Amino acid sequence: MFGGRRVACAVAATVLVCGGVTASGASGNDAPTARGIVEGGTLKVNISNSDVQSLDPAIDYEIYGWTVEFATCAKLLNYPDRPGAAGTQLIPEAAAGYPTVSPDGTTYTFKLRKTFRFSDGKPVTAASFSRAIERALSPKMSSPAASFLGDVVGAEEVENGKATRPSGVTLSPDRYTLRVRLTQAAPDFLARMAMNFFCAVPPDLPIDPKGVDAPPGAGPYYVASREVNRSILLKRNPYYRGSRPRHLEEIRFTVGTNQAQSLLQVKKGEADYDASGVPPASQADLAKTYGVNKGRYFAHPGMNVFYLALNTSRGIFRNAQLRKAVNYAIDRPSIVKQGGFLAGTPTDQVLPPSMRGFRDAKLYPTGAPDLARAKALAGAGGKAVLYTDNSPVSTAQSEVIQASLKEIGINVSVKRFEFAVLTSKIGVLEEPYDMVLIGWFADYADPYDFINVLLSGKSLAPDNNVNNARFDDSAFNERMDTAATLSGPARYAAYGKLDVDLMRVAAPWAPTQNGNTREFVSARVGCYLYQPTFAAMDLAAACLKKK
Repeated sequence: MFGGRRVACAVAATVLVCGGVTASGASGNDAPTARGIVEGGTLKVNISNSDVQSLDPAIDYEIYGWTVEFATCAKLLNYPDRPGAAGTQLIPEAAAGYPTVSPDGTTYTFKLRKTFRFSDGKPVTAASFSRAIERALSPKMSSPAASFLGDVVGAEEVENGKATRPSGVTLSPDRYTLRVRLTQAAPDFLARMAMNFFCAVPPDLPIDPKGVDAPPGAGPYYVASREVNRSILLKRNPYYRGSRPRHLEEIRFTVGTNQAQSLLQVKKGEADYDASGVPPASQADLAKTYGVNKGRYFAHPGMNVFYLALNTSRGIFRNAQLRKAVNYAIDRPSIVKQGGFLAGTPTDQVLPPSMRGFRDAKLYPTGAPDLARAKALAGAGGKAVLYTDNSPVSTAQSEVIQASLKEIGINVSVKRFEFAVLTSKIGVLEEPYDMVLIGWFADYADPYDFINVLLSGKSLAPDNNVNNARFDDSAFNERMDTAATLSGPARYAAYGKLDVDLMRVAAPWAPTQNGNTREFVSARVGCYLYQPTFAAMDLAAACLKKK
């Protein structure tokens, strides 16, 4: 494993690279600073076309906010600042080691390090993680994190307002031991606890449905300020004593920039990175000019799926046959093409190919649409309202979808929103849409995170929903619950069959593609690391080159 606050930035699984200088091996606490880089300075990041949903860990559930939180969070276990497979392996962070697990697999005991502190100097204790769980379960917060805690003993009582803390979460008198009891063994429990929802938070952090926008951070950086729709400022946590890198003095985000103008800024070094990516039409030129994965322009396959969620609870898509018609009618290659060079690969399934359990069933066309089959299933068609974000790519993709579905008698009207507004709206159970064009990046590498989280009817709530299809089928719900209790090959076989059957029988989505993450950085960036679990540039590992 690695350690040390001066870890060099990595771009390959076996070599650490910073400023063009390579250093093999891991870094210790007293490891020398890599040559050719600056200790300090300001990384300038744009977020075009949108803002983060929130910076409260209990609320935010989208990729931009999680990119920020990965730099500011401390967790019991976390993913290391490493590329490739190494970046997907959980290691202890605030926990002093891996937890002790009871013989029946239902009780986890975590011993915490006593060296972690928040950015205000106060200690991180077991109560910091207990509070994160309490806030996630509180009905006042309506947190999407609650769906990941249903097997914690006493969780239901908190969600029903009968308790403030689940009885299965207990603290020891020494303040640095946390015990969590589950109703049954859960193979993915530690991976769930490594989600940003369960960052350490102050034990007295308020339970506020609007969220606390800049809570003290216990990670390498903390949120110093935020101006909604304008800016976010991260600063180095002066009390951080963990093993993660923190070369920069601060990271400044400019929110709502124009993507084309942002690209010019990154080329000139006036900005260093746009978390929203670059315009589709520029991808091929950037690859030609800078090469792929050679220092400035990067492309990485992601564990993700982009899809058209079909609202099964209202309107024309209560009809499964019509949902299947959409799957036969949409032009997946044209949808992918709108994303530009190296955008991704067409798909017709829920699970991404890189997920264990996936099997390619070839259910619907991933090439040219089958309009004859689609028309036979569509019947009289009808009208549908499509929600999407207002980015250029989503706008172009929604136009392709409109044209495809018009061919089978479905007239689509499109409503476009800023991304943060879109995610907020579609979280409300009664929001009157028929389709949503959206994407999902893995929270952790387990099929539960795609099948149960996105399609179980048991997770539906008045707001903060991510089951955008509003899919609620008792037979499938039961199969999802059963699959979640399995481990090893049986688990992945069950989820692989669920994936195929969900799309073949119920078709709550029309999946469109598995996307690549493509990123472009300025010449000032001397450390670039793609964190595979969070599918974006690792801001905590970033540094600047010496001039």
